[in-house]
Amino acid sequence: MRRNISLQPPLDNKADPLSIDVARLLQASIAPNTAKAYGDALRKLFEHLDGQPLTDATLAGYLAHLYTRGLAPASVTVVVQAVRFWEKLEGRSSSVGPLTARTLAGIRREGRNRGRGQVTGLTRETVNLMVHNAVSANTLAGLRDAALFRVMSDALLRIGEAVAINCEHITTQFDGSGRLLLHRSKTDQEGKGASLFLTARTVDVIQQLLKVAGYMVGPLFRRMLKGDRMGDTRLTVDGARLAIKASAEQVGIKGVSGHSLRIGTAQELAQRGATLVELQNAGRWTDSQMPAHYTREQAASKGAVARLLGID
Repeated sequence: MRRNISLQPPLDNKADPLSIDVARLLQASIAPNTAKAYGDALRKLFEHLDGQPLTDATLAGYLAHLYTRGLAPASVTVVVQAVRFWEKLEGRSSSVGPLTARTLAGIRREGRNRGRGQVTGLTRETVNLMVHNAVSANTLAGLRDAALFRVMSDALLRIGEAVAINCEHITTQFDGSGRLLLHRSKTDQEGKGASLFLTARTVDVIQQLLKVAGYMVGPLFRRMLKGDRMGDTRLTVDGARLAIKASAEQVGIKGVSGHSLRIGTAQELAQRGATLVELQNAGRWTDSQMPAHYTREQAASKGAVARLLGID
């Protein structure tokens, strides 16, 4: 049985107006990409259950099924997060019980290395080469991509954060550097914001883009039209990801993702002596686990054994 799952609030006129408002605000509390991921996870879950009720036991069984198919613990965890959010949205009692919790704990322990280490970080040297190639194309699309690469690298941006930037979010300082006001991110759903540093070279590329494209407000990174013309609509996450992958492949690097610019800068900062706390703050990670994972090789090269025994 196919079941339609939606994170949208009910639109029928019989619904309680307060319930509609609460549902709308609950959905607004998560990023659009997160809502999409939750919706996809829930649809697949109910397709797998095929009419069986959603219980602690059936949910735990589905998680085990996903894990045996090769999914990483992080991907399996999304299902549990989606179920919890959806059940709160619908006012249902929680299906996430002890069986699900222990199954997920086992998946995380046994599969802690699954799916990791596959994403290639794009270092500053590589980014500079990608930017050079993009600018050398002498196209508006190339100039847009060059600005995108540099901004994402400087500010350790997630791809969704990058495409959400507006021109007015960037200011230029007296020394030529810039500041990016990031209004909201995956780890800042309340919209407290963060001020992020942009190098003078990045500001120069942005200013070139705005001058050639002829706009000063609205989306900074926009979709291209035929004839190397810039449209008015915002560049999509998929469009930005494709631009990053295509440019990286031009310089002989494969295995990149939308996080590769972010990861590469974190690795370079670690190589230059940044502490784990500094990395966590720079990348706006909620805890130190992910930056520690991404920079483990750099940490080894800077550790006590490398410093004290490396000359033996």
